Amino acid sequence: MQHSIIYEYLLIREKEIKKILDLLSSLFPIRTAYIYMIESEGDYRHIYGNNGEYAPFCECIRREFKERCSRCDTEKLKEAEKIRKPLLYQCYNGLYEMYLPLFIENFNVGFLHFGQVRSEESFQKIALACGLKKHTKYHELKTIYESMPAIPCRQMNLIAELFFMLAENIIKKNLIELKNADPLYFLKKYINENTKTGITIEAAAQYIGKSKSWLTHSFQKLFNCSFHEFVKKNRIEQAKNLLKTRSISETADLCGFSNRYHFSRIFKKTTGLSPGVYAGEYAGKNMEGEKIIFQEK
Repeated sequence: MQHSIIYEYLLIREKEIKKILDLLSSLFPIRTAYIYMIESEGDYRHIYGNNGEYAPFCECIRREFKERCSRCDTEKLKEAEKIRKPLLYQCYNGLYEMYLPLFIENFNVGFLHFGQVRSEESFQKIALACGLKKHTKYHELKTIYESMPAIPCRQMNLIAELFFMLAENIIKKNLIELKNADPLYFLKKYINENTKTGITIEAAAQYIGKSKSWLTHSFQKLFNCSFHEFVKKNRIEQAKNLLKTRSISETADLCGFSNRYHFSRIFKKTTGLSPGVYAGEYAGKNMEGEKIIFQEK
């Protein structure tokens, strides 16, 4: 199991990484980048090599096919992270790309990327396979594509191998490091991502890169409660937010309780209120607040 780390918990030596990307872009007619996540919802930031963000062919494509380009990027990022290997593929618009996930311990700290590479295939073949005839700038695309230098598949595989070696060097030289992050962040992240499917101390230990023994003995000291109590408290906090917009049954299900009756019992024991009373009190306070705002106007 692995998970992505956001920028807040990374130390990135951007100048050194950019030098590597610039060198690769100078040696090969490719777009290079290091990609890392800046928010847990999947918002990514890029450090680009000196070939910039988009090649002219991709810029032209994206004017009308931006949505499918973004969908392809998202799908392939997830696939590369899952297999933990360089993923060389042909994108939805016929060009070749590669994502290489970078890991420190068990944490995904971003991706090396090269892309927007033309193969030796003809434009006619690419256009037919990718539905490019629907693009209003079809003839312009043809001209741009045919002006791009073609890279044989064998050479692309060698470039991917080179990227893999550079990735190892980046990690060994500590050009990307994990900051000393609060383990509470990672534990909450695991619990929030697995609330409905089931949570165990074994899986939590694996998620944060520690042994079950370490987590069991350290938990009380770190959080002043048992692992079970910590999970329960986080589930109840999630439930409080969900009850603002969801029914009791929906909230119970989304928070991983076996049924609404079990949920109601635990919720009341923890908060002193039943879910129905809590939701009603929240709605009442919200309505009162709206009246005050209205009166001030």
